[in-house]
Amino acid sequence: MPDIVIENLTKTFGKGHAVKDVSLTIRDGSFTCILGPSGCGKTTLLRMIAGLERTSAGRIGIGARVVDDAAQGTFVPPEQRGVGLVFQSYALWPHMTVAQNVAFGLRLQRANATARRARTDAMLDTLRITDLADRYPAQLSGGQQQRVALARTLALAPQVLLLDEPLSNLDAALRLAMRAELARLHREFGTTIVFVTHDQWEAMTLATDIAVLAKGEVQQTGSASAIYDQPASRFVAEFIGNPPINIFAAGSDAARALIPAGVADPARVTVGLRPEAMQLSTVNNGQSLAATVTALIPTGGSWVVEMALQRGGTPVLHTTLQRPALAPMQPVFITPQKEGTHFFAPDGRCLPDLSLRSKETSR
Repeated sequence: MPDIVIENLTKTFGKGHAVKDVSLTIRDGSFTCILGPSGCGKTTLLRMIAGLERTSAGRIGIGARVVDDAAQGTFVPPEQRGVGLVFQSYALWPHMTVAQNVAFGLRLQRANATARRARTDAMLDTLRITDLADRYPAQLSGGQQQRVALARTLALAPQVLLLDEPLSNLDAALRLAMRAELARLHREFGTTIVFVTHDQWEAMTLATDIAVLAKGEVQQTGSASAIYDQPASRFVAEFIGNPPINIFAAGSDAARALIPAGVADPARVTVGLRPEAMQLSTVNNGQSLAATVTALIPTGGSWVVEMALQRGGTPVLHTTLQRPALAPMQPVFITPQKEGTHFFAPDGRCLPDLSLRSKETSR
């Protein structure tokens, strides 16, 4: 199974850029999530990898073969790229049974009846839908339709599996089950998977590699933990994390209190603080931010404490696994932990040197 190498890829529609100068390597055997908000170019990028969209500039290589190069006029059609694509809508044939849908691609490849039946049965068993073989799509739940769509694509043994927000139509319980199913399939088949989603939770729990997109451009690539712990920009820091990172505006009292000493222009530095990266106390230790509890929200396995800073009223969120011994309107003092504190320049770039200095100062 090959690497997918994307070099300076651009796609324009009219005068606008859907994808702009994207360079990205999708490693052989990886589970790569292309993550970003709606309209950022995720699906367009996936469709160009699949060959459903022509590139405006740049090139795409799958292994040693260039499949799209706008400058050279090279274009390999979708059916010759060795990739499988599962659409958000599943796109099952309504007049065919589950077994017939799964075997459809094999019929197009003119596989003989014995091989076709054996491969179809194997995929039905792998996706745990053998008992649904004689049903029609209208008789299936959303999760069952998703499994059929995956089985149909995997039956063709693609080198690369492309998934375009395949879980977005499912309810919460089915999404959880299908995430586990996708992780299992990746372990068993070792197929390179490229998964498009706007759901950071899906990306964080499934991906070996994540590429964060915004406005058609790659903002950061890396593992889930690297992107969360070391965001390259304020956009990435705010997009990754639930509840979202707390932001203290440049020049605010809270930001000034958290910025290390000796910074040349502290009034231009914005500060981010992860919700889990703080300790709450009813006693001021002299290095704390004074706040007032506004709400306590149970979320099942954890709690969210909503607060407002006493100076400026800036809202602050804190997460904890323990039920907090606090009450609404109670004064509280926030002590930030340096490992979850991030500093941003006026243009949004992260300032990692400040983070390091902050940690050194805290020792």
